[in-house]
Amino acid sequence: MDNQTLIICILLLASGTFAFRFAGFLLGRSLSFSDRVQALLADSATTLLLAVAVIATLFEGQHFAGYARLGGVAVGALLAWRKTPLIVVLLAAAAVTALLRVAGVA
Repeated sequence: MDNQTLIICILLLASGTFAFRFAGFLLGRSLSFSDRVQALLADSATTLLLAVAVIATLFEGQHFAGYARLGGVAVGALLAWRKTPLIVVLLAAAAVTALLRVAGVA
């Protein structure tokens, strides 16, 4: 792919993103949802984010990512559940993953 095609693709994606955001702004004023539908929309966004996180945790490409990554994510989840500051969660999860890999856990 040459540079001109790449720039055109980037511009198309940027304009599409802007159009979607602007449409949401315009439609947000004219549409109203019940409290139940708003709760379902919020839950569906959380569910989608959780599904992406699980897939990213368990798989790397087409293969299992390994127990070291799973251990690091488990430590991070536990610390996040205990409301530990984000930087501590990230550093602890990375450290546990690295230590498990150094110890030979695949």
